[in-house]
Formats: sequence, structure tokens, C-alpha cells
Amino acid sequence: MKARGNNFDVLRLVAAALVAALHLVELSAAPALAATLGWLPTAWGLPIFFVLSGHLVYASWVQRPVLADYASRRLRRIVPAYVAVVLLCAAMGMALSAQSWREYLSAPMWWQYLVANLSFLNFLQPQLPGVFSHNPVPGVVNGSLWTIKVELMFYAAVPAIAWSARRWGTHQVLGAGFLLSALWWVGFTEWAVQGGRPVGHELAKQMPGQLMYFLAGAWAWCHRETLLRWRHRVGAVGLLILCLVAARDGHPTQGADVWDILAPIGLTAAVMWLALVVRPVAALQPRHDLSYGLYLWHFPVIQACVATGLLAWSVWLGALAALVLTVVLAWASWRLIEAPALRHR
Repeated sequence: MKARGNNFDVLRLVAAALVAALHLVELSAAPALAATLGWLPTAWGLPIFFVLSGHLVYASWVQRPVLADYASRRLRRIVPAYVAVVLLCAAMGMALSAQSWREYLSAPMWWQYLVANLSFLNFLQPQLPGVFSHNPVPGVVNGSLWTIKVELMFYAAVPAIAWSARRWGTHQVLGAGFLLSALWWVGFTEWAVQGGRPVGHELAKQMPGQLMYFLAGAWAWCHRETLLRWRHRVGAVGLLILCLVAARDGHPTQGADVWDILAPIGLTAAVMWLALVVRPVAALQPRHDLSYGLYLWHFPVIQACVATGLLAWSVWLGALAALVLTVVLAWASWRLIEAPALRHR
């Protein structure tokens, strides 16, 4: 297979795998998995997605600034597979619920789950009646869905950001947005840490707290020619910053200081180096874009494997079963839902 000119598809898969590994450790509460996967930089998975999204989505708008076409492309990429995973989880939850099918379907919680999640408000009702209630992380059906509303808010902001950048300058607009996002993140994180208010951490990661990663990716697209001229120096600077962040606290989302501002810069430099400078390897190029399906499906699959006792019976066989089932569902999502939605308006 002919190698593509970049490694964006590979990096999306890596980001999805990191998020899945993070949740596998958290949802299973298995010490063996924590010891084996704990060395992976799993906390970087979601920020990598946001950096890549900022780079590619901003480019998509600038290259074709037609609002109807832009909205159609963005919604067709996100919504069909999202709706499918919400509906299928609501239906398949019947088999895993501690309640009878009549009690399950008649429970207000079931309808609330559908309404909240189909409205991209997963935090309002993340649970289904009697499903996963005895898991280490009880009740939560799909803890990955909260990020989709943040992603859609990024998409909605792009036309206004691009218009502002044309009027007042890329550096000024993207830089101001980056600093405002960092202030939001640092402010609520510090408020949570100093005041003992866990809700502050939840507020910090909502819009616009994650916007600094998205805008860093957008800036990288605007100055891609400069980054390409710098070549491996970009990667060296990015990796150095990430190493300093890791040495500071081992986690990119803890604490609240200057490192919270430098982390997106270092990550963006490293990601752009891997995406644009490092030569693509044909054998590593995925034939299908499974990253979004992996991201959507891994959480409920892991929860189901925990609930059915697979991971308690054998940690490694249970983890393998979760991996295989997630990949199968991601492949089906791509072939049956995502690819057709992208082809047809």
C-alpha cells in the first residue's frame, strides 16, 4: 500500500488506544493492568485528539469557508456514529440490567438517558437502570461521551475564530484564545485544589478549558511551512517540554501553573513533528479510520466485560476480549455508519 504524506491517521489511532488503556485501568481496578499499562502516557490521549482536530478542522474551514458545507461535513463525521452508540447501548443495556425488561424500558432513567445523551449532555444522565451498578466505576455507561459536546463547540467556534484571525491577525486571535483558555483551566483547577472543590476539576476541562490544545493545533496549521523548515528541531523542542512536564508531576492535567500553558505547546510540537516530519511507513497506515469508533465503543465494552466477570476470571483474557470486541464494533461503525455518512450528504 502506498504511504500517505502524513501520519495523522496513525496518530488518531494511537490517541484512541491511549484513552482506551486509561479507561481499562480505571474501570477494571486491576492491579496487574495498572502495573503493566501505568507507564504509558495515557493522559495525553485526549489532548492529542484535540490538537489533531484543531489542525485539521481549522484547515478544513479555511480551505473551504462555506458554512453549510462545513457544518454538513462536521456533523456527518460526528453525529451518525454517536447516535448509533447511544441507541445501541440503551437497547443492549437490557441484557445487562439487574431489572426485568419491562422495568428497564419503563424506568424514567432509560428515557432520561436517551434524551440527555442524544442532546450531547451526557453528564445529565450517564446511567441506565440497573446497568453496571456493581462495577468499580458504578453505573456510568459511556464516560467518553462528555468530550463530544466539547468537540462540537470547537467546531462551532471555528468560523468566528477564523474570521477574527483574518481581521486582527492569527497571532493575536489564536494567542488571546489560547491564554484565555489557559486562564480558565488554571483558575478552576487552582480553585478546586485550594478549596477542596472537586467540581472545579470538572469545570476546568469543559469548554473553553480544552480550547488551548485545539487552538495550538490550528496555529500549527497556519504556520505549517515554518514547522516543516524546522523539521526535527520541532520534535526536539516538543519532546523536551513534555519530558519537563512529566518530570514535574507525571501527569499533564494535575496542578495549576506555567506548565499547564507549556504542555499544549510541547504536545503540539511533538504531534506535528510526528505527523508531518517523520516519514510515513506504509505498513503502519490504517486501511480504515477506526479511531472514532474505538473512542466511542471502548468504554461500554470494558464496562460490560467487567460486569460479566470476564476480567475477574482472567485479567488478560478479559482485556483481550474487550480489545477484540471494541475493534470489531469500530470496524462495523466505520463500514456501516461513518464511511457511508461521509460519502452521502
